[in-house]
Amino acid sequence: MIVGRIRKLPDALINKIAAGEVVERPASVVKELAENALDAEAGAITIDLRDGGASLVRVTDDGFGMTADELALALERHATSKLASDADLDAIATLGFRGEALPAICAIARFTVQTRARGATDGTRVAGEGGAITQRLAVACDAGTSVEVRDLFFNTPARLKFLKTGSTELSASLRVVTQLAIAQPEVQFRVTSNGRPALTAPRAGNLRDRLGALWGYEVAGRLLAVQRDEHGVTIHGWISPPDLTRGGRDEVVLSVNGRPVRDPALFQAVLAAYRPLLPRDRFPFVALSIALPASDVDANVHPSKAWVRFRHPRLVQEMVVAAIGGALRRDPVMPVLRSPALDADGAAVAALPEPGMPMRDDAERAQPALFAETPKPYTVARFGRVLGQVQDTFIVAASDDEVFFLDQHVAHERVLFERLQAELATGPLAAQVLLFPQPLDLPPAARVLLERWRRPLERLGFEIEGLAGTTVSLRAVPVLLKGDEPRRVIEAAVDELSGPKVGEPTVERALAFVACRAAIKANTPLAHEEMERLVQDLGETATPFFCPHGRPVVSRISLAEVRKELKRTW
Repeated sequence: MIVGRIRKLPDALINKIAAGEVVERPASVVKELAENALDAEAGAITIDLRDGGASLVRVTDDGFGMTADELALALERHATSKLASDADLDAIATLGFRGEALPAICAIARFTVQTRARGATDGTRVAGEGGAITQRLAVACDAGTSVEVRDLFFNTPARLKFLKTGSTELSASLRVVTQLAIAQPEVQFRVTSNGRPALTAPRAGNLRDRLGALWGYEVAGRLLAVQRDEHGVTIHGWISPPDLTRGGRDEVVLSVNGRPVRDPALFQAVLAAYRPLLPRDRFPFVALSIALPASDVDANVHPSKAWVRFRHPRLVQEMVVAAIGGALRRDPVMPVLRSPALDADGAAVAALPEPGMPMRDDAERAQPALFAETPKPYTVARFGRVLGQVQDTFIVAASDDEVFFLDQHVAHERVLFERLQAELATGPLAAQVLLFPQPLDLPPAARVLLERWRRPLERLGFEIEGLAGTTVSLRAVPVLLKGDEPRRVIEAAVDELSGPKVGEPTVERALAFVACRAAIKANTPLAHEEMERLVQDLGETATPFFCPHGRPVVSRISLAEVRKELKRTW
């Protein structure tokens, strides 16, 4: 037996290892120091950066500051004013609580800390590098705290070489400050980069004003209010309508009890609420604040405190979906094309004119039809008349005002999805029993996945046996998929259903898979009558502009813009 290979690490090395968990890049320093300033009840926070924060990060606040003795303790590991007992850990009400951030930052940089407690006559200045204090002075300074971090990672070159360019690191820091500013609208934030202003967010009376300062007042003016309070969970904030989106997800900001968080389940809940209305590669503007008892949230998950756990995660996720869904389904957001009312004989009944429209006289309203034709219900032709097909993939239609290009695959997918939804309301879908059961060679993860999705798949017509063992066989498939090779259907189902999803498996998601597999494919020639029927069916769906997966169905070209470009004045 070999003795002596296990040894206790020196404190300096322990601090560097701990710093690796807390400080990943300059943005981590900005986040930790700004959170400390917020915990100190700061009303204004100024952040100065140089070279994206690699050369300098200075965070100055007007909080309650520290005494000389408190500052000495603050530079020690696991020393904090935010926890007094074990019970406090079960209901954390501050952004910081570990007592690791400041000593971890000082261990891998050259630092200066200057602070004065409110009511004190003198302040204290401490300077050092690599965690060692080399200077301690009593100085005259303003109330509050200023922490200056220079030459980040100077003594850990392995970490230093992973830093990106100054602009990239600056962008990361600005994202952090933006999230904090949205979560704390009553605090003023100001960021400078190499002496030039990079972000200014003055104190705001409400969240919408703060969003205007950060996202632009034109965007803020179009946002929709979100408010829901049930089961001890309060959700409020602002979201964008479906036509106001971005290509990135940085504008989806979620905070829990004032703490910006990165929670994949909450993010997926936001997308689930928007799913029928947004394509996959577009993301909305979302600023939501979630408030619930501190005892129902666990922020002690990771040293960076960016992730949280909920005591009742399903409740919080469903509340987010319901709150956003309620805001998106108001009439001004989702306009509905309404057909005229019909009387008992099937004739159209004149509706009252819209405000500002002239009233027709009684004689005009009473004018009988010139010919005795059987009246037909009025329907709105959403996409005009069909002109033809381009590249055997896009159906071209036109109205008096627009030209439409419809992707035949996703259009048919939407039609099938809503048709199957209506059939499911009366019972399971029709299934095609295979003449011989199809053996499936599935890895363990795929078997577990299919077992989890068994109930939704069975409602759609699948019948799979042996998932609990090693021999798995497929006995039936939905009638719509009877022409597909069964093995490929299951492989595609595993790929489709293995992505992240909020809550339990749903019939809607499995139904979207079936509709996608059964829909007309691209590069398929269609007869003119087939195109007309598909466009007519699409126009009668509830959500004709996006497929169940969120891809857009139609692209529009305004004829007014065409006339303008071609200088056609008639």
